[in-house]
Amino acid sequence: MEQLFKANRISKYQIRVITENTRILAILLIEFLFIMQNLSSVLRFSKSVNIPVTPYAFPFLVNDSICQFIITAGVVVIFSNAPFENEGYYYILPRAGRMSWALGQVLYIFKISLFYLVFLMLATIIPFIGHLNFDTEWGKIWGTLAKTDIGTQFGLNFVVSDFIIDRYTPLDALLLSLFLEWACIIWIGLLIYFGNKMTNKSLGTIAGVFFTLLDVCIANDWTDQAYRISPTSLAQMKTYSGYALKYDVDLIYGVKFFVFGIIMLLFLCLCANDKNKTTKYIDQIRKMIGRQKWKRKQR
Repeated sequence: MEQLFKANRISKYQIRVITENTRILAILLIEFLFIMQNLSSVLRFSKSVNIPVTPYAFPFLVNDSICQFIITAGVVVIFSNAPFENEGYYYILPRAGRMSWALGQVLYIFKISLFYLVFLMLATIIPFIGHLNFDTEWGKIWGTLAKTDIGTQFGLNFVVSDFIIDRYTPLDALLLSLFLEWACIIWIGLLIYFGNKMTNKSLGTIAGVFFTLLDVCIANDWTDQAYRISPTSLAQMKTYSGYALKYDVDLIYGVKFFVFGIIMLLFLCLCANDKNKTTKYIDQIRKMIGRQKWKRKQR
């Protein structure tokens, strides 16, 4: 319990440090302006027909490949300075201990991921202030944009998925998209931390860039089997209605991918402070995977 208290204080310290970083503020401003620009066409259409908009833009934005790429690219930049060992590291580590320090960094990733998610959610509502309709249904604006091509006349740059409107209620779609997006952000953040910590280089950041670009590659006719390892694709509900289903990539698979992936990365991040132990665990995992492949071949 004492380690958790120490870890929480360390995460708060890291948050104080990041608030002084203009790079992070610049990323948030860019993301906000990007969302504002994308939703401006929806607002123009809403005003032209004099019908207010319901505050459910978030599920559609994160289910668009380009918007998802911009959002997760911001995640890579935010966590690119992992493992967050600034000048305070050498003073805090001897007092807190390696485990408390590692727990603090993991808590920091979870907290910043949640903050970023809330920020994105608010950014999808702010443009419509003064022209909002807090209804429990999708409303005429989103329904019309999903079922017709009128959005092209107003310069709509993202896809309003009719699959989401037909399959989910607004609240269900919002909660599910928030969960998947948060899991995706945490997954990428932990991956970057682990890769950078283990190599003392930016290998984790490079891996984060790769997985961020993977969904764009798949959308441009790359192999559909890559859906199984693409967190940015699995964070999009539309993935579970297309070609990915041929490879048994459904919502249950997506949830398992994030849950077990985050647990595994969490474990590796905590062990990364002792690289010898981490290398040993990775070798054991490789051997287990190798034995499973051998058993499949025997069948």
